[in-house]
Amino acid sequence: MRHALVRLTGLLIVLMLVLTGCNLIGVDPIMQLDEDFAKLKQKYSGVIATYDGGQVTQEDAMGSFTAQYSYLSQLYSMYGLNMTSDVVSNLEQSVAEEAVQNIAIAKQIESRGLKLDDEKLAEVQSEADEHYQQAYDALYANAKGETEEVRAKQTEYDLAVNGYTKESLYNIELATANEELIEQTLRDEITEVTDDELKAAYDEKVSSDEESYATAHGSFESAMSSDDDVVCWMPEGYRTVKHILVIPESDVLSAVSTARSELTSAQNELSDLREELDALNNPEPAEEAEDAEEAEDAEEAEDTEEAEKAEAEEAEAEETEEPARTAEQIQADIDAAQTRVTELQKNVDQAQVDCLLSVQDKLDEITAKIEAGEDFEALIEEYGEDPGMQNEPTKTRGYYVCSDSTNWDKNFTAGAMALENVGDVTETPVISASGIHIIRYESDVTPGAVPFEDVKDALYDETLEDMKTDHYNTELQSWIDALNPQYSIGGFDLSSDEQ
Repeated sequence: MRHALVRLTGLLIVLMLVLTGCNLIGVDPIMQLDEDFAKLKQKYSGVIATYDGGQVTQEDAMGSFTAQYSYLSQLYSMYGLNMTSDVVSNLEQSVAEEAVQNIAIAKQIESRGLKLDDEKLAEVQSEADEHYQQAYDALYANAKGETEEVRAKQTEYDLAVNGYTKESLYNIELATANEELIEQTLRDEITEVTDDELKAAYDEKVSSDEESYATAHGSFESAMSSDDDVVCWMPEGYRTVKHILVIPESDVLSAVSTARSELTSAQNELSDLREELDALNNPEPAEEAEDAEEAEDAEEAEDTEEAEKAEAEEAEAEETEEPARTAEQIQADIDAAQTRVTELQKNVDQAQVDCLLSVQDKLDEITAKIEAGEDFEALIEEYGEDPGMQNEPTKTRGYYVCSDSTNWDKNFTAGAMALENVGDVTETPVISASGIHIIRYESDVTPGAVPFEDVKDALYDETLEDMKTDHYNTELQSWIDALNPQYSIGGFDLSSDEQ
């Protein structure tokens, strides 16, 4: 609902107002403001949309436009961007379409004999009054004028410049309430899903999920950790796991992460050096072919002067290039890097030992209970510190993990995939950036389409919701089309007038 954006951002308009004030020297300020109001009404009389039986002016949509413009301006500013003319044009189009939509909905409510009850109308009025008063109070403090009457009228004018009047705010709130009423009415018209519709939805979902999740591991894992979507197709290589997470003191845990990070950097450096030595000892034939191709291109160059200039630049670059390193030099660096990797590995091992020792008593207690055959789910409840294991759907499902998982800490993934059989529990707890994990291999995930019966009930609810939404959107568009709307983008007069 686009009205929701207006409601949420209504007060942001205050940040966008430019208070020029009136030139009060030698004139009656009240008379001057009356003239300004008349000019403003004329300025905002431009037509931004026509439809069968009526038209929409800038005045009708200015409040909604300004609120959304304010919101977008601040959003763009947060990212160091400026609002382009295309963005403003798109906003004008959106606001004009919204205004026509409001009219279409109002006509439908009337034709269907629907109406908002007195309680809802009172709520609409209260919301509008509250928003107006908040904006009014914020501006009144800075209003110019020697008397309260002048300052009050100046504030009303400054608000009206931005489309903020008591009437416009009421209409915005009323349009939101009308949309909620008609949408609920239309949604209530769809009460069930037939077997054929449900099977068609299932087939479509299997196809779309396969397309979505075949290689997108992160998306699949997120979907299986959420109740928002029914997944009907499973990718290859997945298993489910549950775990007991024990979180040690932050300094102990961060020491492990720091040591691992330093080791990874050193390992990467060592790998680069080995690649450099390999490239020196085994030059690729492709380099010779590339040199030959470049020579051929140079010979075919139409502009000899440019070719000579390019050759001169290449020669200059070669002169400034650092001399190639010898194999002996690279090997010396490899030996030094290997020594550093060995030392850093010791640091990692020690940091991990210290981390485990810091909570050893608790880990021993958990392990003893596991070995005694106590229920793992109960132990998660008693000792686990991962909210995901306390909340659905992961409390029941567990986490979906494969060797190529992207959503989980790589150490957690490695520990989960190292378990050989369903029911196995990690013998040595796994340390990740989140803490220490005791992981149990819950199940193998059968790849491919999930059996229809397994998702039938959940898919029914999802399909019913989709059908309700589609029904409303289709009907709404038909009401709008029936009005034959025509839009005048650029119909908004955004110029600043001198007072």
